[in-house]
Amino acid sequence: MNDATIFMVGMMLLGPAIILVVGLIGRTTVRGMAKGALPGPAARRGCGLSVLLGICAFCGLMVATAGGAIHPPLVMTAAPYACDGALELQSRDYSYKPGQQGVTRNIYCIGADGERRDITLRAIGAATIYYTLIFFAVALVLLVLVRLLKPRRPASIDSPVLAELRQKMADRLHTDADIVRRPAAPDVEGGKVEDRLRHLQSLRDGGLVSEEEYRAKRADILGGL
Repeated sequence: MNDATIFMVGMMLLGPAIILVVGLIGRTTVRGMAKGALPGPAARRGCGLSVLLGICAFCGLMVATAGGAIHPPLVMTAAPYACDGALELQSRDYSYKPGQQGVTRNIYCIGADGERRDITLRAIGAATIYYTLIFFAVALVLLVLVRLLKPRRPASIDSPVLAELRQKMADRLHTDADIVRRPAAPDVEGGKVEDRLRHLQSLRDGGLVSEEEYRAKRADILGGL
């Protein structure tokens, strides 16, 4: 299988493969979001890689077109993948306005039989794929390096202890808030002992004082006899 055939097969397989992967990832993500679930790690990584591949493809296209127009060797590097014969680069100056000049560049493939074919577009396509893969590989390497060099937060060994402490603090705040919200009790300090005890018991039965507070206050009242 010659280089031109490999290039054509790659062009025919790469595009549908990218579209299929992006479609499957998008379908999975939309279904998950419709069910109220956030996209999983695999879906997020797939979407990220798809976006990264699109950015790399755009950069590869810019290098193959704009860069190749300025510096033709950028395209000629990948041109052998679109031609199994000798390559020839032809540049011609032209003027489309008085005082305005431009340059057209064409790449020709000369086969073993001497046939000369214009493969400029195929060469640009090959260069686009070539530089897209290079950019994608470099981007993946950089992402791996960033991931490895990124400082990681150490796993907390005392996480159960911290969770218990947080719960105790939350309970204490609820208790303090409940005490603040309690209605002011009527002044019965000067009343009879029986009335004070009944009032204290009603406070306990109503949940306004705890059992410990009830016992302490009851002992205080009885101690004043």
